[in-house]
Amino acid sequence: MCAALAALCVTSVGCEGEAQKRVIRERIGTSSEGRSLPEHEDYYGSAVADKDHAWVVGTYGTILSITDNASKVELQKSGTHYSLFSVSCADPNNCVIGGERGLILRTTDGGKTWDKVDAPKDVSENLLSISRGKDPNQIWAVGPSATVIHSADGGKTWEDQSLHKDECLNGVAFLDDKNGWVQGEFGVIKHTTDGGKTWVESDKVLGLPKYVEDVTDSEAYHRGIPELSEQDLYLFGSAWSSPQKGYIVAASGYVLETNDGGATWQAKRGGNNSLFAIATPAGHPAVAAGLLGTVAHENAGGNWTLDDTVSSHVYTWLRSAAFSPDGSLGIMTGGNGAVLVSHDGGATWEALNKDIITAAGIAAAKS
Repeated sequence: MCAALAALCVTSVGCEGEAQKRVIRERIGTSSEGRSLPEHEDYYGSAVADKDHAWVVGTYGTILSITDNASKVELQKSGTHYSLFSVSCADPNNCVIGGERGLILRTTDGGKTWDKVDAPKDVSENLLSISRGKDPNQIWAVGPSATVIHSADGGKTWEDQSLHKDECLNGVAFLDDKNGWVQGEFGVIKHTTDGGKTWVESDKVLGLPKYVEDVTDSEAYHRGIPELSEQDLYLFGSAWSSPQKGYIVAASGYVLETNDGGATWQAKRGGNNSLFAIATPAGHPAVAAGLLGTVAHENAGGNWTLDDTVSSHVYTWLRSAAFSPDGSLGIMTGGNGAVLVSHDGGATWEALNKDIITAAGIAAAKS
């Protein structure tokens, strides 16, 4: 079940209790368009078309357009107060968003207008991750209950390729129009070579410690700590730097790395905090993000180094990481309005000025 890790629920599926939902209704009303407070919203997804065009999406249907090398922000009208979890852009004009309860939004004019698109019949799960093939018209989105949907026309129409299993799929990445990967709870890693028509398990993980904590056998026995297996892993985002080299991040700070096209995965540690997102900026080392402002960089030795500069002033979770194709602009997003920007391939990060984000919300309210 997707909420197997309750503490991570907000970062993966935007879970809300009835009391919180009442607060939401009081705040935004019952109309289809929510009243976003963009400097405070939780931001789950980001996409960067180039250094002058990026998007951030989150709670209450919030869509931020970030332009001019991350110096300007506009709050775009989504037409919904549902949470938005994932976004993918083929270019500065054409983007697709996946959201709560199978919501799909699409723009062909850079976000001036966002149109709701019908999901396949009976698909009503949250769409947590989106990926495009080499042909940008080929798009896949995934979510709980092993939901997989596919569009062959840039997001206009969608077909259901779901696996109909009790598995929450948190991430999807396609290397081309046929070869793709999905991953999620229970250590699930699956690979397709036919564009998602069929999937095979590819979840052999090497190098896992005996226990999730660094304890002796005696300590584990007395504290009731079970041995760690591949099925205990809870996997989130993934990224590939080549058809052979890929990464998947996980709860408890694990990073799974493959150098053989996914035949085997080697477990490493990117700290102790759960990691939700990873990116491979062109010409730069991989960078991962997660709980409590955790940012980790792959170092020259193939291990991971924590970025204390970020964690010293960012105390919320970070849920997404995306870069422009040339690596010149990076965007990370997270809770409580967190939007971080990098201009050096992820080596350093600075918070996007919240005054700019606040001003975007005020401007949108007046329009």
